[in-house]
Amino acid sequence: MSYIRHKTIKNKKYAYEITAFWDKELKQSRSVSKYLGPVESDTNEVIKFIKKNKSQEKLILDFGDGYFLHESIKNSELYPILKDKIFNKIPGLFPLIMYRICTQSPMYNCENWLGGNVLSCLFGNVDLSSQRISDMLAFLGKESIQRNFFKEYLNLVGGSESALIIDATSLPNQINIDYNAWGRSDGKIEKQFKLLCVVDQLKKTPLFYRFLPGNLIDVSTLQTTILELEEMGVKNSFILLDAGYFSEANICDLYSRKMEFLTRMPAGRKIFKDIILNKTDGLENLENAHILGKRSFFIKKIEIDLYGNKAIAHVILDPERKAKETKELLQKYCNDKSERDEDRDKLKFSSCGVMILVSSKEIPENEIVSAYYFRQTIEQIFGFSKNDLGLLPMRHHNDLTVRGYLFMQFLSLIIYIKIREKIVAILTVEQAIMILRKLKCKVFDKKIIPAELTKDQKEIFGQMGILVPKFLGI
Repeated sequence: MSYIRHKTIKNKKYAYEITAFWDKELKQSRSVSKYLGPVESDTNEVIKFIKKNKSQEKLILDFGDGYFLHESIKNSELYPILKDKIFNKIPGLFPLIMYRICTQSPMYNCENWLGGNVLSCLFGNVDLSSQRISDMLAFLGKESIQRNFFKEYLNLVGGSESALIIDATSLPNQINIDYNAWGRSDGKIEKQFKLLCVVDQLKKTPLFYRFLPGNLIDVSTLQTTILELEEMGVKNSFILLDAGYFSEANICDLYSRKMEFLTRMPAGRKIFKDIILNKTDGLENLENAHILGKRSFFIKKIEIDLYGNKAIAHVILDPERKAKETKELLQKYCNDKSERDEDRDKLKFSSCGVMILVSSKEIPENEIVSAYYFRQTIEQIFGFSKNDLGLLPMRHHNDLTVRGYLFMQFLSLIIYIKIREKIVAILTVEQAIMILRKLKCKVFDKKIIPAELTKDQKEIFGQMGILVPKFLGI
């Protein structure tokens, strides 16, 4: 005989089936109970138990590199601008930038890369086929998109009063666009266009870039660049320029705008020859000796008239360079039996190991060389673009997508530099990505579970202030 009994435990009701039977050995009536489950309080009906299926493992994906870049970008001060101005309109650009930082492979491989990375789960149905990437770059190439971005970006990074470095690099290519033209690059003449970049000298951060025809000489681009910067709210307090921008028009324009500057004087200028031949007496006296790191220099400061303006010329002699260049000149001189030009020879030998830096303001002799060598910052940044972010070769074939590609590279460069600043004490960005790529994850129906982190992986995430969760929900 059976019946149902209810028990209430901590305000919850449970049902048990009670069955009575006769125990022949004990010769008495006994009962056994069977648990039926929780009960609906209103109807006293047993709630049926539904057995859940076990979650099945679906994939094993690369986790560390993608998650590291994903969180690094989201945690950066740049992300709100990128999200509002660009990512909300073209969400595929977010993983595309991460792909450029992870690998320098052609962009048509991006879809295959994404399929093996945890980012494929984080970004759902993002289409990174070649056609879709071309559409994204065309969108990025629009002048309005870039103008709106730079307005917000320069306000964010504090470009209102910056010390600037301005320089350009050649981008050789064989694509058919209006800006492509024959020009000289690394001693060769080839088809190219130019990328002019403006960098904050103190923060070492790229601020702005321009896309220029390949046959346009540097000296003709400075005034327009300054005008564009002024329109975007950047009022320069100091500009550091290479010799390629040295001209009477540019120098006078800087003075008229009351912009301080430091630049190298080209050796072909008449004023350079006058200083070398007539104003360098006593340059190698001990009172002109200075040490910078492990290198020594002789520096003589001379006040000069620079196209009607007062300027300071710093004549700098590097003894090591002088020895090397003098030796090369002597060998050439002794082997050359042609008629000599005494004035030309005197100038060549007198200028061995010498460079002349010109400034519009007083700069102490023990700071002038290091101030000029800050210019190497922009050379390093060009190196990051070409070597670490795969800027070359160019594979786009119309002006709009080329403009979009360069803008995408500029965004990648900013993010790359921000990451590098935080981890440079322990690793390069490339090394960090390679170490983190070894961290895998398993993908289940509703969860992503990363593997355990190694000591090196923990240190890299720690440098960026990123916490790796035990699991991620899908």
